[in-house]
Amino acid sequence: MSTTQGGTHEAGFRNALLKGIRAWGEHRNNKRAAQVTAEDITVQMAAKLSVFIRDPQFQGQTKEKLTSQEATRLVETALRDRFDHFLAGDPALADTLLTFLIERAEDRLRRRELKDTVRKSATRRLRLPGKLTDCTVEDAARTEIFLVEGDSAGGSAKQARDRATQAVLPLRGKILNVASASTEKLRQNQELKDLIEALGCGVGDRFDRTRLRYGRVIIMTDADVDGAHIASLLMTFFYRELPDLMRHGHVYLAQPPLYRLTQGAKSVYAMNDADRERKMKQFKGTAKVDVSRFKGLGEMPPAALKETTMDPAKRTLLKVVSLPEQRAHTAGLVEQLMGRKPELRFAFIQEHARSVADIDI
Repeated sequence: MSTTQGGTHEAGFRNALLKGIRAWGEHRNNKRAAQVTAEDITVQMAAKLSVFIRDPQFQGQTKEKLTSQEATRLVETALRDRFDHFLAGDPALADTLLTFLIERAEDRLRRRELKDTVRKSATRRLRLPGKLTDCTVEDAARTEIFLVEGDSAGGSAKQARDRATQAVLPLRGKILNVASASTEKLRQNQELKDLIEALGCGVGDRFDRTRLRYGRVIIMTDADVDGAHIASLLMTFFYRELPDLMRHGHVYLAQPPLYRLTQGAKSVYAMNDADRERKMKQFKGTAKVDVSRFKGLGEMPPAALKETTMDPAKRTLLKVVSLPEQRAHTAGLVEQLMGRKPELRFAFIQEHARSVADIDI
């Protein structure tokens, strides 16, 4: 008899699979396996379950749902031991299955979080992060937001900005690496929550580019190794969580200088060591050229930050674009450099180490 509405025998089937997967995750010291549910396992599964029991009990006269309590225990007992042996017999396949199910679970949790956020937001006015210094113009095509590292740099940027069209959002240190973090950590990260709220366009299934509050999202970090790392983390976030912003050219990298060269009343800025050496040759005479290295954006006077990095008439921006024809290569590179497998990064370093002439550490 076909039980189209399931019943206790299907409950035993799900229990055996769920307990087996979670036990394997515990065996592999993978705590994220605990968030997998039976639905994550069976939602895309095609299976045929045939059970023979004495005096079966059904719900209602149509007998479409089995209610015999012993069916749960019988099916779970019969399947669980065999499933455990299957997983232990092929660890590589078992690990692949576990990884797939964890990704499904994290995706489910992320969608639920987005629904809860939208549901809560519908009953209240738009809430913007307290650290955000917003601009006054509401036309997204004319506005831009600067993502800066730390309150010190944020203070300089707030003084240097055009209040009408430029907003500033300071971020505390290095944000979460979304390519290697779990969905649970992503949901709890306040810096990313603030960034998502400031942009206003949502993420995942709730993403709507028409609600983006700024036409340009500019990553502005220090011109050193730590700044490059923070910029990499932010680009990874946009690539993974807000890919359409990259596809449509909304994401940019600011290019702040690293050096200021001064001789008398003349000052020029240099982007890096090579640029500094080139521009040193521009100075004439025997007067000493003072070279100052900016420790960070927070050390730059607001006037200098505006002149070199924030003024649209004088600055240089790099547009970060995700090209369709390079999608596979980009996805592989992001996974290699930012993903959960350190051995991939080690292999990349081994391959390219000999081509590096100067390392800034």
